[in-house]
Amino acid sequence: MKRTIGLIFKVILVTLVVLWISLITIEYIRFQNDEPMLIKISEKTLSYDDGHVYVYYGLGYKAISYERNSIYAKQFGHMFIKVKEELPEKYK
Repeated sequence: MKRTIGLIFKVILVTLVVLWISLITIEYIRFQNDEPMLIKISEKTLSYDDGHVYVYYGLGYKAISYERNSIYAKQFGHMFIKVKEELPEKYK
C-alpha cells in the first residue's frame, strides 16, 4: 500500500513539473512573438520621462517589456530579475 501511494505521488509530481516547464516554454514563445500571456498573476506599468516599462508576473517567472526612448528591449526570466532603471552608458 505504501509503495503504491509513493509511486502515485512521484507520477503526479513529475507530471506537474513537466506541465510547468511546458507552460514556461509556451509563455516565452508567446512573449517573444508579442502575443498576450496565457497566465498573468499580476501586471505593473512603470512610467518614466522617456516612456513606459511593462512588468508581467506569471507562475514563477517574470516578463519585462521596455518601451522607452533609451531602452527598447524585452526580458523573460525568473521572478527575481530586476527592471533596468538606468540609461545605458551611451545615453548619459
